[in-house]
Amino acid sequence: MRSEFIHRLVSLAAELADSVPGGKTSSEELGPNARWYASSWQRAGGIDVFLARDGVERCLVVAGAGPEAARVPGEVVATGERPVKVAAYSSEACAALRALFPWTAPRALPKHRPSFGCGDRLGVATPGQLRGLRHTRAALVLAQQSVRELTLTGRSYAEVVDAATWGVFQEGYQEGFGADGDHLKTADEVRALLDAGATFITLDLSLCLGCASSLPEMPDAVRRLEGNSWELAGERLEANPDDLRGFWRVYGPTFAFIEEADVLCRQARGVGGYDLEVSVDETAHATRPLDHLLLATELARRGIAVTSIAPRFPGEFQKGIDYIGDRERLEREVAIHAEIAHRFGYKLGVHSGSDKFAVFPLFGRHGGDRLHVKTAGTSWLEALRVVAATDPALFRAIWTQATEGFPRAREYYHIGTSLADVTGKADVPDSELPHLLNDDACRQFLHITYGEILKAPAPGGGTLSDALQENLAQNEARYAHGLEAHFRRHADGLGLTSS
Repeated sequence: MRSEFIHRLVSLAAELADSVPGGKTSSEELGPNARWYASSWQRAGGIDVFLARDGVERCLVVAGAGPEAARVPGEVVATGERPVKVAAYSSEACAALRALFPWTAPRALPKHRPSFGCGDRLGVATPGQLRGLRHTRAALVLAQQSVRELTLTGRSYAEVVDAATWGVFQEGYQEGFGADGDHLKTADEVRALLDAGATFITLDLSLCLGCASSLPEMPDAVRRLEGNSWELAGERLEANPDDLRGFWRVYGPTFAFIEEADVLCRQARGVGGYDLEVSVDETAHATRPLDHLLLATELARRGIAVTSIAPRFPGEFQKGIDYIGDRERLEREVAIHAEIAHRFGYKLGVHSGSDKFAVFPLFGRHGGDRLHVKTAGTSWLEALRVVAATDPALFRAIWTQATEGFPRAREYYHIGTSLADVTGKADVPDSELPHLLNDDACRQFLHITYGEILKAPAPGGGTLSDALQENLAQNEARYAHGLEAHFRRHADGLGLTSS
C-alpha cells in the first residue's frame, strides 16, 4: 500500500478517537481511488476498527492498544499512546474480525422468517447484496457456493466465508447471516464444507436417487401409508401401492445419505446450530407432490429436522433468465408443495431462483414465511454489466474467452442457449454492450462461462480475473448500486419488502 495512503489512515484514526461510531454511514475518499468505509467503523474494548481500500488492496485498520488489538495480525504503522495497526485482507484478518465481532461469523437462520441466498463468484458482491436486501423480512445467506462453482472459480469455501465476513463488516450489518455449502453430493463434501465454515448444508440427492444397488427394504411405516389420502390446496393426494413402490424405488436409497449428513451437522454445529436442506431440483422430471409429501413424512419419522426441501418444479428454471413454462400449472403445484412445507414446518426451497420475476409473486403468495429462494450467477452478470459500461475492451476480451470456453462450460449446466444464438451479438458499438446483459441468450452464455473466463489470461498481462477485480474496485459504487437495485427487484417481487 502507498505510504501516502498509510499516512492518511493514521491521521483518520486520530480524528476518530474523539468521535462516536455511527455518525457516518457512507464511504469517504482518502485520495484517488482510495477510501475508508464509515459504515464499518466499530469500537470494541477501547479500540477503533474500520475497513479501507487503496485501489484493489483492502485492509483492516485498528487504532488503540490492548488485548483486542493484539488479536489482529498486521503491521504497526504508528506507535505512541494510540498505536495504529494495518492488516491487509487475508484469512487471518477475517478470522480476527469474527473473533472480535461475532456477528461477522455465519450462523443458523431463524426458522420463522423467509430466507434468501446470494452467490458471489468474485468475493466482492456482499455490500451491494446487503443494500438491496437488509431492510426486507428475509434472513440472508451471504456465503453460498456449490462444489461445482468452487472448482470452476478455483476458490476454497473458506475464502467464500471470508469474503462474506468482510462485506458484512464493511456494511456494519449485525443481523446475522448463513453460509451455504450448496449442492453437496457426498459425505466427504459435507465434512469438508462444515470444516470450512458452512452453517447451511444443501444435500443434492442426484447420485443416490433411484440407485437400485443401494435400495433398502421398504420400512413398515411406509407400507402402512397405503390407502391414506390428504387434502392439500384443494387437491386430493392418495397413496396407492404403485405410488408407494415408485416412491421408495426412487427415494429409498437417499435416506442413508441424508441421515449421515444430519449426524455430521449435529456433531459439527450442535442441535439447532445448522440448517439442512434436501434438494431434488436437478432431476429430469418435476417432483410429484405425493413424493414430496412421502419424503417429508419419512424424514419426520426418522427425526431429521430439515430447514427446507427444494423440489423440481414443472417448467424450466434455467440459469440467468425468467421462468419458461405453464404458469397456471406451476401455481397449482407450488400451492401444494408450499402447503406440505407449511404442514411439516420447513421452508419450500426455490433453486435457480434468480431473475424469475414473472413467477416471484406466486411463490411469495403461497410460500409466505416458509420460503427459501436461492440465487447464484445473477451477481456475476451484474458485475459484467459494469465492465461492459466502463471498459469495453475488457468486456470484449471476456466475450472472446466465453466463446472459446462455451462448449466446455455447457457440460456443467442445463440451458437452452447454443453458441449460434450469440454469434455476432457483440458486434455492436461500445455504447450498446451493456444492453447485451438484457438479452436472454447473452445472459446464459456469460452466466455459465465464468470458470473459463476467470482463469484466462488478460490481453495486458495477468488474468481476466485480476482485470475484473481491478475494474470493480474502480467502479465499486456503481457495482453496489446495480446490485442494490437488482436485489430490491427480487425482494419486491417475492413480497419480502418490509412494510
